[in-house]
Amino acid sequence: MENIDITIVGAGSAGLTLALLLAPLGLSIVVLEQGDAPNSTLTNPQRVSALNLASQRVLNHVGAWQAIAANARSYNAMQVWDADSFARIEFNAQTERLEQLGWICDNEQIRMALYQQLQPFNNVRCEFNCTINSLVQSERDVLVNINQQHLLLSRLLVGADGVNSMVRRTMQLPLTHWDYQQQAIVGTIICDEPHNNIARQVFLPDGPLALLPLPQPNQCSIVWSCAPERAAALLAMDDLSFSQALTAASNSVLGPINIQTPRQSFNLTMRYSSSWQRGRVVLVADAAHSIHPLAGQGMNLGLMDVAALAELISEALADNNDFSESRLLRRYERWRKAEAQTLIGAMEVFKRGFSNTQPLLKLVRAVSMSGVDKLPWLKSKIIAAALGNSGDLPKLAQPQVKTAHSA
Repeated sequence: MENIDITIVGAGSAGLTLALLLAPLGLSIVVLEQGDAPNSTLTNPQRVSALNLASQRVLNHVGAWQAIAANARSYNAMQVWDADSFARIEFNAQTERLEQLGWICDNEQIRMALYQQLQPFNNVRCEFNCTINSLVQSERDVLVNINQQHLLLSRLLVGADGVNSMVRRTMQLPLTHWDYQQQAIVGTIICDEPHNNIARQVFLPDGPLALLPLPQPNQCSIVWSCAPERAAALLAMDDLSFSQALTAASNSVLGPINIQTPRQSFNLTMRYSSSWQRGRVVLVADAAHSIHPLAGQGMNLGLMDVAALAELISEALADNNDFSESRLLRRYERWRKAEAQTLIGAMEVFKRGFSNTQPLLKLVRAVSMSGVDKLPWLKSKIIAAALGNSGDLPKLAQPQVKTAHSA
């Protein structure tokens, strides 16, 4: 049996970031992952995430940002419009006195950069391709049986193991969920016109289509959310027919489009755990919540979770308090639940508002959206929230924080 301080289940971006945030505190940490170790040769531009400024600050603090940015594409403007009305809104980095609004990053490149930063820490160990056979907790410890042969006894266990979290199921933490009744089609496209570092999103009658700039000037990643019947029809098309449908759906904003990679799809479901902790077990990121991708905030929300948890653990250690006690974990839960609930609610309002085809409501949303575009103070508030420059942020994610790794 091995005694350690913290077990982190899941070596995705959230789990590895948490390990990096906690590593300098001298805690003994083991990260368990059922999949393979990060591999930069397995990158897939279809699996990308939009990172905002708050996430960039956290990743910069742990020293991983330079490697992530080298393989990412920043965007300095956002264009959002409604295909079914005159509604349109644009955000520009220059107007906000910023160099960029965010970055489109390959998920595996993020993992790889984080994993590389962990290598110098002898107090952190990652176990890949492992199976958790059992997870049992007492009042003082959490016991994990790995691969039927190794026992880990830790003071705290963090579930960072994604939307189908084994930790959440094993702890019987109740889950609220509803089906968005949409599927997301993802793929990489080549455009006739350069994307000019602009992230674009059009709201179609059955769901949004996002065109996200990639490192090549004429290459984008798409996320096309639509009703299951429409998704099935799009997936059944040959590449030429799909490319033509995509060009039409985007109003040829980037000229003729050609699909470059095989299309993939996944169901869109909102998941929200009504309890994020039990005893010495706590959930973060997608294990605790998942949201619609229309605003690209999923990974940002998860990274703020781990930054908040690491902040509270650090404060507890500085005050010689127990970092794994339920009172501290409940503080984390209250803090981050409020942020997650706000974002989940906002995404539901957006989805319902733009999927309604009643003429009066279409007119109202068009007037509202165009009105916001003409109110600089309101636009600034909206973009500040999206960029991670407002809200109840962890200290490392706040705009005024300068770190040792800052450029």
